[in-house]
Amino acid sequence: MTKRQFLFACVLMVWSLLTASANDGVYFTSGNFLVPTQETDISVSKEILTITIGKDNYARVDVYYEFTNSGAPKTVTMAFEADAPYNSGEQLDLNGAHPFIHDFTVNMNGNTLRYDNAIVALFYNEGKPDVDFTPLDLTQWKGEREGGYDVELPGENILYNARLDSMVNFAYAYYFKAKFLSGRNIVRHSYRYCMNYNVGERFSIPYWLTPATRWANRQIDDFTLNITTDEQTEFCLPNSMFRAEPFKSTCDGTLFQLTTDYGEDMLFAIAAPGDTVSWHARNFRPTAEMCIAAPIWDRQNVMYRCQTEAKVVIDSEGRESRYIADCGDSYFVDVQAYGLVKKKGSRVVEYSAEKGQGCLVLNSYEYQCVNVRQRPTSESPVIGQISDRPGEMPDVFPCLGLVNGEGKSRDWQWFKLKIDGKIGYVKQGLMLWDAIDSY
Repeated sequence: MTKRQFLFACVLMVWSLLTASANDGVYFTSGNFLVPTQETDISVSKEILTITIGKDNYARVDVYYEFTNSGAPKTVTMAFEADAPYNSGEQLDLNGAHPFIHDFTVNMNGNTLRYDNAIVALFYNEGKPDVDFTPLDLTQWKGEREGGYDVELPGENILYNARLDSMVNFAYAYYFKAKFLSGRNIVRHSYRYCMNYNVGERFSIPYWLTPATRWANRQIDDFTLNITTDEQTEFCLPNSMFRAEPFKSTCDGTLFQLTTDYGEDMLFAIAAPGDTVSWHARNFRPTAEMCIAAPIWDRQNVMYRCQTEAKVVIDSEGRESRYIADCGDSYFVDVQAYGLVKKKGSRVVEYSAEKGQGCLVLNSYEYQCVNVRQRPTSESPVIGQISDRPGEMPDVFPCLGLVNGEGKSRDWQWFKLKIDGKIGYVKQGLMLWDAIDSY
């Protein structure tokens, strides 16, 4: 392996880890804690982090900090770093201003601070971001849009230096001179940034917390997280770091502590406009990053459109609902809205199309009309049609099975159903299977 091949393989490996959770989506950037670009004896005494989920596809971040300087007055270069976007189609900003961050402001001890921008190298140490704040020379480091070299970059968040034959992840940096007085210093910081999205989430709002540990006390002595929203919304927050204290909310009765089949613990909230979900702790030492996300657990999620089996909760009265996760002594379920079903007297079963369970509707995301065949093959006579009627409820058919195709259609599977009193078959991709009928 040549040096170029080795460097490319290393960068590609890191890049694939970063983008694995956002395939078929767009990543704009992550929020971040203000950090010093050099070691200091200044501590983070207090932080109140408020993240507002906007209705304009932007999240607003407002942060109140109290820093304690136990020594003499000093000036420290502070910085905010933001990951470069990928899958966004945006060109590298040679001035160092992030294309998806707006209204960036910093106020220290009542004075608005001037800031500068730069493009800096971004590394990952055991999955945690680590930035070299030395500005990169953009006459030497080029992005995929600038071109002019004979190597293909794995993404728009990578720069290449032809002279060094080297690649590097990069970040956008906002940095400024902060004059710390002896004792308490107050910093207020705000900005807006575009929320990410992908096929499995309506939005995600990542925020780096671990940079707080770069300050002298390696923690936030008094930390408060507030999550609020401009409109009715639902969101999740993995809470492995937030188990020490409970979440509180102004949206009464709409906080759920969930555990998924994969053992992941998360907070799920249903919030109305102006509602706030809060968490407070002392001596908070973050060990991972945070991400607020809105997972899609229904047919809008492309990943669910091909499923042919799913878990169903059946309660003591025989009512069925889609199983999503465990929630203490209840199951967290979905029928036409999210809710809870007590575990006592209920059971979880696995439904599958192959066993003739569940129901079928037209895949109207891709088709307006499909043929129903007499046999599971496209060579068989048409015995009926299923059509999409915009503005009307879809026709729902009990699923009678999922079988292998015949003849030239043997590489496909076909749903078995009844239409107009006759048994027929429709190629799998033309219909959507669901464990329960919630139409």
